[in-house]
Amino acid sequence: MAQLGKLLLISFLAILVSKAKPNAFDDYIAMPDPTYTYRVIPESTRRVEGEFTAYVLNMTSQIWLTAKDSSQPVWWHYLYIIVPDTLYYTDTAFMWITGGSNKNYAAPDPLKDDEVMLVTKSIVQTGIVGAVIRQVPNQPIVFPDDPRGNLSRYEDDIIAYTWRHFIEGGQNEPNWLLRFPMTKAVVRAMDTVTEYINRDISKFFVAGESKRGWTTWTTGAMDKRVIGIMPIVLDCLNVKPNLHHHYRSLGGWTLEFEPYWSESVTKYLDSPGLDEMAALVDPYAYIDRLTMPKYVVTASGDEFFLPDDSHYFYSDMQGPTYLRIHANAEHTFVYHNLNLMEELSAFMMSVMENVPFPQLSWDRYENATHGIIKFLTDLTPISVRAYQATTLSSERRDFRLVRAKAINSTEPVLQPVLYKPFHTSNPSKGTYVAEVFKPVLGWTCFFVVAEYPGPRGSTIRFTSESNIVPDVFPFPQCKGEGCVGVLV
Repeated sequence: MAQLGKLLLISFLAILVSKAKPNAFDDYIAMPDPTYTYRVIPESTRRVEGEFTAYVLNMTSQIWLTAKDSSQPVWWHYLYIIVPDTLYYTDTAFMWITGGSNKNYAAPDPLKDDEVMLVTKSIVQTGIVGAVIRQVPNQPIVFPDDPRGNLSRYEDDIIAYTWRHFIEGGQNEPNWLLRFPMTKAVVRAMDTVTEYINRDISKFFVAGESKRGWTTWTTGAMDKRVIGIMPIVLDCLNVKPNLHHHYRSLGGWTLEFEPYWSESVTKYLDSPGLDEMAALVDPYAYIDRLTMPKYVVTASGDEFFLPDDSHYFYSDMQGPTYLRIHANAEHTFVYHNLNLMEELSAFMMSVMENVPFPQLSWDRYENATHGIIKFLTDLTPISVRAYQATTLSSERRDFRLVRAKAINSTEPVLQPVLYKPFHTSNPSKGTYVAEVFKPVLGWTCFFVVAEYPGPRGSTIRFTSESNIVPDVFPFPQCKGEGCVGVLV
């Protein structure tokens, strides 16, 4: 690894350049860690003649905490690197962040991994080097001091535990926040891609779903090599106001928030500890850094987040920021992933080839009988349509495709809140109007989707923010410990 010292220096300088207001997060990312290393797994290398070569590496990104704090202080990852036979850009790569278990020790076959193959299809179309980093976070983790005993924690159970640790007096131990090592793992993966491929890769697009979507935001905030981010099903920026809006909509917390509810995080919604934590890990705290092109992808029926979360951050974003709501999608994007990857490719190609994005704006409002979105675009779209759905209940402003079977239950039941397309009017060039009747009972959510041609025959879609009518909430604002709430 002859270039290792040079790469670490480049990485460190990139982080320094990205600093607007240095904090503990910056310090953790920049902190040298001699544990960082990688090795190729030659028996896992695969070549598809005329298309690409896929390499598999085992990368150790860092030591997080100590063996006294965590069963998994050494973080290691499978890192897939895909090199298309045809490269349009040799200085740019795409990093896809995903999960996985540190108990999977067998050398993986990239051709048998559906997620890796989806990313491969996207980067072959785009014509840049691609990478997939797994085990973000490194899991499962057992915390020796866990009040719940020898519990193997995964995913949100880990995050919730570290949040509670921080809020309940751990503000002097910010490195406990799991977003720190998750983000550093991606930064180290970018270093590894550049060194292993032995090219001057200095630019990265980054994408991931859910908590990896959150890590996409923070990687963009922490490293100037990132020239475009595509966070997927994670639009809960401006966390505190957004969670208050969540409570007012549902009268409690979605069943998917159970780890945070069980760890009493919801009790601390109005606490100074949560404010201090948000200042470190909420992407909203870094909007002055997040000026690169952004393609924020969400699901209309997400069981974690609400379709109007963007109302609490979108107007404050800096730099090109585009929304893409997928109608009739839930949090895992089942049946939508192929379209998703095609749109990510179109977005990346547009950025690299300096294809002008449309200048979009919209007004959301209602009158006595209708909800209205007036959508404005300076470029002529291929098509414009709108989608609408009405809640099945007049009790909750609830558009999830899955809800809790009963109060405080984590057993899911289907809730078929289905979106249907409808036509917009086009009263003048570049102006499209979507109009829906306000429901007698419940709420109607609707949004506009505009489709545009992208580079090399691709297609890209952008949406307005959602408009929910009537614009009233069924539940009052929670306050203090009254925010503990229930699962619904």
